[in-house]
Amino acid sequence: MLELKGIKKDYLAGENTVHALKGIDLRFRRNEFVSILGPSGCGKTTMLNIIGGLDQYTEGDLIINGRSTKDFKDRDWDTYRNHSIGFVFQSYNLIPHQTVLQNVELALTLSGVSKAERRKHAKKALEDVGLGNQLSKKPSEMSGGQMQRVAIARALVNNPDIILADEPTGALDTETSIQVMEILKEISKDRLIVMVTHNPELAEQYSSRIIRVLDGSLTDDSRPLTEEEYQRELQADKAENENGKKLKKLNILNPIVGFTSKRIGVCKKVFGTLVYSKELNVPDDWIEIRENKDTFKISEEAVL
Repeated sequence: MLELKGIKKDYLAGENTVHALKGIDLRFRRNEFVSILGPSGCGKTTMLNIIGGLDQYTEGDLIINGRSTKDFKDRDWDTYRNHSIGFVFQSYNLIPHQTVLQNVELALTLSGVSKAERRKHAKKALEDVGLGNQLSKKPSEMSGGQMQRVAIARALVNNPDIILADEPTGALDTETSIQVMEILKEISKDRLIVMVTHNPELAEQYSSRIIRVLDGSLTDDSRPLTEEEYQRELQADKAENENGKKLKKLNILNPIVGFTSKRIGVCKKVFGTLVYSKELNVPDDWIEIRENKDTFKISEEAVL
């Protein structure tokens, strides 16, 4: 579960201090489509950047899977961003001289995945957003809607737990905006999507929850977690953290690519925590654990 507890963010502007966020308390379900609405300058994007680890809060705490981030080091934030977050921006942020396929593959370069696996997963992500026949095109040869779908594919290719979208339809016409929102709604069935938007009509139509922000404070939440839901999320966090502790006891070392010996289990990164299972019949996004003498090591051959 993702939780913001008393999050404050201050900026210095000359001799003055700007209070961008004034004590935000929010809890998110693992699977939901959340839209954050509010006027320009109200703190929406600042909140999104803090959730994504792109900006640091001044006070409060960001709780990720039951774990406080107050003592996070740079490497912890890197792990969180690389494995748990997918970003979709209004301006697409595609590399113009690379093909569509290369742009999506790029998101996998830090995951230790082989070139063949990168290409396979990038193609699958592009097919999922309806661009399987556009792999060789450059961004300049595509419409705004197509470029945004490339950006969504890039965000999905690492199989993150959370998708953060900052005005994903801001530069698109109405018809294309609807197409993009349909894709995001489908994605939200098995992960958390947090979207910042100025379009209340689209938010009302496609989101499962709407949060309104004004002058750095929350003014409305259409579907906050009930106490029962919150306790269920806490129990899920506790179970995952316990599994993570068991994994550490197995002397898990740093990822090794291409390690091939007997497979004795699998694990998955959940908000940066490795969750262990002895089950072998699991989805492809789990990492194989293989045995070499008495030491357990991770092979990233199967990482998405």
